[in-house]
Amino acid sequence: MFKRNPMALDKVTMINVVWTSMIAVMLTATVTLYQNKSDPSEMNYSQMSGRYQDVSYY
Repeated sequence: MFKRNPMALDKVTMINVVWTSMIAVMLTATVTLYQNKSDPSEMNYSQMSGRYQDVSYY
């Protein structure tokens, strides 16, 4: 009844392969970039503090 166009199936397959490859590369890059992050408790940042001063403008 319906004829399948092999060219259309190849395009869909190619798009799926490219999309899956892109997702895999992004996941690998994310894991690689965050792999060397050390424990946040070991980082020595200076304590930032501030004061709130209620000033009336009237």
